[in-house]
Amino acid sequence: MKFTPTDKQITDALRYMRVPPEGRNDELVRTVIEAFGRLEGYVTPRCVWGRFHVIHFDGGLELEGAYIYSNDIARLTSRGNDCILLAATLGHETDRQITIAQNRNMLDGIALDACASVRIDAYIDQFMKSEIAPSLHEGERLTHRFSPGYGDLKMEVTEDIITILNATKRIGLGVTRSMMMSPVKSVTAIAGVFRKPD
Repeated sequence: MKFTPTDKQITDALRYMRVPPEGRNDELVRTVIEAFGRLEGYVTPRCVWGRFHVIHFDGGLELEGAYIYSNDIARLTSRGNDCILLAATLGHETDRQITIAQNRNMLDGIALDACASVRIDAYIDQFMKSEIAPSLHEGERLTHRFSPGYGDLKMEVTEDIITILNATKRIGLGVTRSMMMSPVKSVTAIAGVFRKPD
């Protein structure tokens, strides 16, 4: 299915490009829309996920033998005993094309990079809605997703998520010693599962 960016997604891409609202103009908007269009020729979105039981302790949780120390994640999952782990990527070709664009024309490269960041988020949102949410039991709901590097959730948790999901073998997602994901345009996240009160 062809991806058509919404006005909000165009605005988000401009924000990632650090264009202030007063600096937005028709030419920049066209640059972003064209970048979104080119991106569709490169992306190969893939996602793996799983549902896991969590054991809460003060200041964190344990799942699948991994201990995650994070008050933010403890709060996120405090309304239930399960969580969703997911890992998604746009693929290595996306990274390669961004590098090529940056070497050819810096503005085009920055726009392509920003649009890829928006694109991976849009892909995950749609995947959660179409694939993960329908798998929940009646009355269950998902919290928002939370990624390593935000709040007090350390980047090192990325490696735990990739390992638990076997994401390297399944979608080719790895992590460097500096905790950068490869491909770069990838996301790992945790979402809580809770039961909506009757």
